[in-house]
Amino acid sequence: MRILIIGLGGISRHFRNWPERTLGQALVAAGHEVMALTYWQPDQPHLGLTARREEIDGIVVRRVRPQIWPGRETIAALESLPRPDIAHIIHPRNVLALQAVRWLRRHNIPIVWTWLGPYHDRWLVADRERPYESSIHPERLIYSLPQIVRRGLRDWQWRDHWRNYAIHRPLRDVAAFIPCSHHEAQVLRSLGFNQPMTVVPLWLDMHFMNGPAPILEPTFTYPIIPYIGQLTPRKGYDLLVAAMPTIIARYPQASFVFVTHNPAQRAELQRLAAEAGVAANLHFLGTLSEEQKLALLRASAVLPFPSRYEGFGLPVLEGMAAGVPVVSTDIPVINELIRDGEDGLLVPYNDAAALANAILRLLDDEALRARIIAGGRRAIAERFAPQRLVTQVLAVYEQVVRSGNTS
Repeated sequence: MRILIIGLGGISRHFRNWPERTLGQALVAAGHEVMALTYWQPDQPHLGLTARREEIDGIVVRRVRPQIWPGRETIAALESLPRPDIAHIIHPRNVLALQAVRWLRRHNIPIVWTWLGPYHDRWLVADRERPYESSIHPERLIYSLPQIVRRGLRDWQWRDHWRNYAIHRPLRDVAAFIPCSHHEAQVLRSLGFNQPMTVVPLWLDMHFMNGPAPILEPTFTYPIIPYIGQLTPRKGYDLLVAAMPTIIARYPQASFVFVTHNPAQRAELQRLAAEAGVAANLHFLGTLSEEQKLALLRASAVLPFPSRYEGFGLPVLEGMAAGVPVVSTDIPVINELIRDGEDGLLVPYNDAAALANAILRLLDDEALRARIIAGGRRAIAERFAPQRLVTQVLAVYEQVVRSGNTS
């Protein structure tokens, strides 16, 4: 089968576990021809999206300027590639989708979509950083040109309404959805999408995760407790800082190591740490290579992941695969990944004290820590095995192609 993946930046040599790359990698390993159309972002070289054309893990990658209209680069790239049997779109804010879906439909190529986090959608939720504390507005989504006209005549925000339409209209032309979680499937159903849905979670590049890692540089005093993620309220970095004094009181040498490719709120992070009196224990590394990140995980005592919202939560799987016990928030999707007390610990939403206590439980109780690590590795081998999950994805592809359903 010839498969086209249309994502954001997700196939890059810099990031091993981005979903577009692990999907394509598994499809290639299963014997299929895989192409990818993704964003070209030369202004952000740390993402590795500067080459217009390259081949990664057997995936033929074409990168185009992220543009909704007129999207000439998107159309030209589609015309230049061999005709796919099926297209798989990934991400809810994919600006390539409008023109790509129009082209695919003209050529009778069926489309499946993994939305990968419905509450990343700024039109759907009032506050993307804290969606579970805000209201949800499905009535704001625009799927038709008459809706644009009615809204525009009312408030004259034509540009925003056009973008709203461009992001959401392509969803109506999907033959089937492959949600990455039951929560995502539930939200899609609540929005009125009736297409077939098969929930398939994401997975990791296990060849890399099980492979060698370099010596961690620099060195840190034990216990090492990393934060891996964007510095945004949604990821809960402030909750970890608030938990630090309690942990440091028992483990004065604890090293809290912050890793991020989005340091927008670094000054706020350091301000919070200074106010809490824990600045000496905070180590800010910024962007790390995937190899150094794996070395950090393997050296860590606990991986806190205090998120307020996740489309999926790949760092949870990375922690499990690296043999570090994970503590995360009891919110949708995360509580589909973690079975509390078996392969990770869940703490209540927005509760820094509970986060600190869960981390201390794992630091203090070696038997609990060993049980959680073993449970995490078992979950990776059983529930998140790439070969099993890609078989489920292929079953959806085959059903859609057989049915000839292009909308």
